[in-house]
Amino acid sequence: MADQLGTVITGGIGLIGVLAGIYVGRWQVTHQARVEHGQWLRGQRQEAYVALLGAWDSCVKEFQEMVGDMAVQLARHLVEQYSGDGWAAHEEELWSQIATACEPVRRKLERVELLGPDEVDRACGQLSAALAELERATSLRANSARWPDMTSCEEAWARAETARTAFLSACRVATRSAPAPRRQRVR
Repeated sequence: MADQLGTVITGGIGLIGVLAGIYVGRWQVTHQARVEHGQWLRGQRQEAYVALLGAWDSCVKEFQEMVGDMAVQLARHLVEQYSGDGWAAHEEELWSQIATACEPVRRKLERVELLGPDEVDRACGQLSAALAELERATSLRANSARWPDMTSCEEAWARAETARTAFLSACRVATRSAPAPRRQRVR
C-alpha cells in the first residue's frame, strides 16, 4: 500500500508540474504576443505620424502659396481677363485647389485616428479643426476684389502651427516607451 501511495503522490506531483508548465507556457506566449503586437503597433503609429506631419506641412505651405503675392497678382490678372464673373470663377478654382491640398491630409488623419491612442486622437481633432479654419480663411472673400483676408489667414496659420505642435507632443508620448510584457492591454 505504501508503494502505491508513493506512486499516486509521484503521479500527482507530475500532473501538477505538467499543468503548471502549460499555464506558464501559455502565460509566456500571451505576453510575447502582446509585446510583438505592441511593437508592430508602435511601428505603424510612427509611420503614420511621420506621413501625417509631412502631408500637413505640405498642405499648410500650399495654403500659404494660394494667398501669396504671386498667386494674388495672378488671380487679379485672370479675373480682369475673364469674360463674365471672374471672381466667381476664381472662387470655384480656389475651392478646387483647397480640395486638392486637403485630400492627402484627410486620408492620413483617418489612418492616424485608427491607430490611436486617445491623446493622439484628440490632437487629430485639433488638426482637423485647424484644417477647416485654413479652408475658411483662404476662401474668405474669394468672390470679391477684397480677397484674400490676410488677417484671417495669419490667424489660421498660427492655429495650424499650434495644432501641429500639440500633435507632435502627443506623438512623442505615444511612441517614446517600448512595449513591455505585463497584464495590461496594449494601448
